[in-house]
Amino acid sequence: MTQTADEFTPTRSPAQLAKDYEDIRQECREKLNEYNDNEAYVFLRDRSYGTDDYRFNFIQRWLDGLVAKRINYAANRQNELMLLAMKARNEELYSKRAR
Repeated sequence: MTQTADEFTPTRSPAQLAKDYEDIRQECREKLNEYNDNEAYVFLRDRSYGTDDYRFNFIQRWLDGLVAKRINYAANRQNELMLLAMKARNEELYSKRAR
């Protein structure tokens, strides 16, 4: 007999589920706003730094690399993507519960 992930989830009251949803939503909102408030981070993200779409000359790449190291861009980008995935999953689960 195969069990689904829902069968392993402890039963929570609707009030607790709503609180959990709001807590995650608030945390994502606050942290994502911090990324968007950092001009250097947004500059690199908008240039697609660290992706296959990033195409600039040697000098620009070198300068962007200096900025990226200074603000720990790689780790911050990974964390931002995790927050975006967490936010999307939170909304998905909330909409499923609302049905």
